[in-house]
Amino acid sequence: MRLLVVCFLVSFSNAQIINKQVDRVVDLSTQIAKVTCMVEVENTGSSAVSVYEVAVDPLSKDHLSYIAVTEGDQDLLVSKVTEGVYEVSLQSPLSPGDTTSLTIITTLTHVLEPFPRAINQPDNQLVRHNSNAYYYSLYETAEQTSKFSLGSSKIESFTPRTPSTKEGQSVKYGPYTDIAAKSSARITLHFENNSPFLTIKDLTRIVEVSHWGNIAVEEHYHMSHDGATLKSQFSRLDFQRNPIGAPTAIKSFRTVLPASSKDVYYRDDIGNISTSNLRETEDANELEIRPRFPLFGGWKTKYYIGYNVPSYEMLSHAGNRYKLEFPFVDHTYDNLVVDAVEVKVILPEGSSDFEVVYPDYEVERHPDEKFKTYLDTFGRPVLIFSAKNLEENHIKNIEIYYNFNSILLLQEPLLVVMAFMVLFVSVIVLVRLDFSISVDEDREARQRVSFLVEELFALTGRIKSEVSDETIALLAAAKVKKDSKQLKTSKKELELLYKQICDSISAVSKKILASAPNLADKVAEVSRREGERRSILASINSLAEQVVGDKVSKNVCSTQESSLTSKLYTAQCNIEDALAAL
Repeated sequence: MRLLVVCFLVSFSNAQIINKQVDRVVDLSTQIAKVTCMVEVENTGSSAVSVYEVAVDPLSKDHLSYIAVTEGDQDLLVSKVTEGVYEVSLQSPLSPGDTTSLTIITTLTHVLEPFPRAINQPDNQLVRHNSNAYYYSLYETAEQTSKFSLGSSKIESFTPRTPSTKEGQSVKYGPYTDIAAKSSARITLHFENNSPFLTIKDLTRIVEVSHWGNIAVEEHYHMSHDGATLKSQFSRLDFQRNPIGAPTAIKSFRTVLPASSKDVYYRDDIGNISTSNLRETEDANELEIRPRFPLFGGWKTKYYIGYNVPSYEMLSHAGNRYKLEFPFVDHTYDNLVVDAVEVKVILPEGSSDFEVVYPDYEVERHPDEKFKTYLDTFGRPVLIFSAKNLEENHIKNIEIYYNFNSILLLQEPLLVVMAFMVLFVSVIVLVRLDFSISVDEDREARQRVSFLVEELFALTGRIKSEVSDETIALLAAAKVKKDSKQLKTSKKELELLYKQICDSISAVSKKILASAPNLADKVAEVSRREGERRSILASINSLAEQVVGDKVSKNVCSTQESSLTSKLYTAQCNIEDALAAL
C-alpha cells in the first residue's frame, strides 16, 4: 500500500494539470440545474497523464444526479473515487505540453428554492439559487467564464462579482484568471421561474414477464409539486374563469409509453381516471396525464398506470438462456425528477441463474422475493432494484439474464387439466354414492322395479326377434316349399320357445307385483297385449298350414299375410308402450 502511495505522489509531482480555459453554462430555466463545462486541459508536467479528476462543488454534491464527460465525440469512462470526486479516463495519455478539450455535463436536482415560499394563486413564482461563480476544480484554472441561463428576463437580483453582467435572460460572471484549485466565490441569483416543479417522490415499477407472449408493466406514482405553496385557499371559480391566470399550476403532463403498448389504463385509489388521452405515433404512444385536480405548490397526488407489451419487444433468448431488457425508468414527463424508484421484475416460475447488467449509474439490488399467483406451485422469483435521485439522462436499459426450461411452459396447462379431471372424477363418484344413514325402502323398491322392467323389455324383445320374426319367416318358407313335415317341426319348436319366454315374463311380472302392488293394472295391461300377439301368431301359423295344404288361393294368402303382419307390428308396439308405462 505504501508503495502505491509513493508511486502516486511521484507521478503527481511529475505531471501537473491545469485548466487552460473553462467556459461554463448553467441552465436554470427548469427545475433541474443543467451544467455544461467546456474545459481545455493542459499537461504542464514532465510525464503523460491518463486520468482527469472532476470535483463537484461541496455546495452541490448532495444534489448531483448525473455526470458525463466527453472528449470530442467520444464518451469517456467516469468512475467515482470518493463522495464528490470522479475520475475520468482519457482516450489516450496526455503528453507533457499537450492539450485536450473535455465537455463535462452534470445535472443537479432540488437546487432551486422558491422564494418567497408562499404566493397567491395568480402570482408568478420566484426562485433562489445558490452557486459558485468559479468552476470548482482540483486543478488551477488559467481563465474561465460562467453563464447562468435563467429562462426569464425578470431577474430580481444577483450577487455582483467583478466582472459580472446581466444579459437579457442570463447573468454572466467573468472572465476570471489564475483561479486557484478548490476556489469558491458564493453567489445567489433570484429570478422568476414558472416551470413545473413536479417531483416523483416515490415510484414503483412492476414488470411481470410471461413466456406466453406478454409482458405486463404497472407503475405506481407518488408525486408532489415542490414549488411555492398557496398563501390562501384555492379558488376553483377563479381557476375556471382564467386557467392561465395560475402560472404555477400543473394541469397535465405527457407520459411516453412504448409504441407497441396496449390495454393502457390510468387509475388511482378512487378508480379509473377518464381525463386522459392516448395518442399513438410511429415511435411511441403518448399518454396525456390529467390529474383529478390541478397541482399547486405543496400539493400531492397518487396514481398508477399499466399496459401490456408483446414479449418480443423486451425478451430474447438463445436456447434456454433468456435476456430481458427494458428501461430502468421511463419518460413520465419533461424534466423528470425521481427521488426514489423501486423496480420489481417478476420472472416465470422456474427461472434461475440470474445475471444483471446495470445501467451506468448506481443501482442497488435487494434480496430476491417470491410472488405466488394462480397456477403457481412454489412461486415466481422477484428481482428487486432501487435507485435515488434520477432524471431523464437515467432513462437507460437494464439487462437481466436467466435460465428457463421451456418444458415448464406445460406446467400450467397440465395443472388445469388435472384440476378438471379431479373435479369430474369427484362428481362421478359423489353421484354414485349413497350417503343416507337410514334405508329408503321406497327407493329400493323403485330401483328393483326398474331393473325388472328392463328385464321385461329384454324378454319381449326376444319374442319379437326369436318368435314373431321366425313365424313370419316360416310362413314365407311354406309358400315356397309346402313341406308339411318341416312346417310341423318348426312350429313345435317355436311354440316351445314361446312358452318358455312367456313363463319367464310371468315370473318377472310376479316379482314386480310383489315389489309394487300398485302396478297391478299396468302389469295386467302388458299381459293382455301379449295375449293379442299370441293370437296373431296363432293366426299366422294357421295360414301357413292352409298354404301347405293348398286350402287357400295365392291372392287370398297374400291379403291375409299383409293384414296379419300389420296387426303383429301394431301389437308389438302396444306391448312396448305398456312396458314404458310401468
